[in-house]
Amino acid sequence: MKMYQYIMPTLLLSTFSLPTLAESLSTETETSNDYVTVTGYLGARLNQDIKNDYSGQDVDISSELAQAISLGWYYAKNAEGELIFSNSKQNFSSPNDFDIDVYVQYLHVGGRILFRTNSPFSSSIGLGMGATHFDPSGSRYDAKFAFSGSVSAGIRYQLTEQFALRSDLRVYGTFLENSDEMFCDNGSCLLDASDHLYVDAELLAGIEYKF
Repeated sequence: MKMYQYIMPTLLLSTFSLPTLAESLSTETETSNDYVTVTGYLGARLNQDIKNDYSGQDVDISSELAQAISLGWYYAKNAEGELIFSNSKQNFSSPNDFDIDVYVQYLHVGGRILFRTNSPFSSSIGLGMGATHFDPSGSRYDAKFAFSGSVSAGIRYQLTEQFALRSDLRVYGTFLENSDEMFCDNGSCLLDASDHLYVDAELLAGIEYKF
């Protein structure tokens, strides 16, 4: 059994264990247990190249601007649930093989532990899991979905009761299983990334509004 087959159940268990861990790590009193937050982000996405098993060559993946929006909600004392969508248009290229632009999108659900202080600053760590969508831009090649997990760390600066500044570092891992061929057209595919782990990292900054 491959390593990533252990990682997915572990991420799932850890995500739903976050509220219990939050209770044990902090004695801060939550002043409100009825809120929802919406955060818009901009930032940079950094990428790890991946090997094309067809040609044996590395596929160069560009680092680009990323846009994200997240929905957060009170889940337990010092813990929030989170749903996030992130998008970036990136270039996939391999010498003598192909050169295409691809929208790489993540939709993840999870949670985060909040570490509150007596100042406007607070921090958090989180876990999530969901899907990665590879969608070639303006081309004839098929889009592809794959399961993925994520870890995050963030800081928040509370401006007012409703508004806050947010900065997050997120790392996504997409698990490409056997026969995970990509960018296919009528049975002919450009990239074979079977049994690879596709890793993205994002550094995001944004504004949060609390309802």
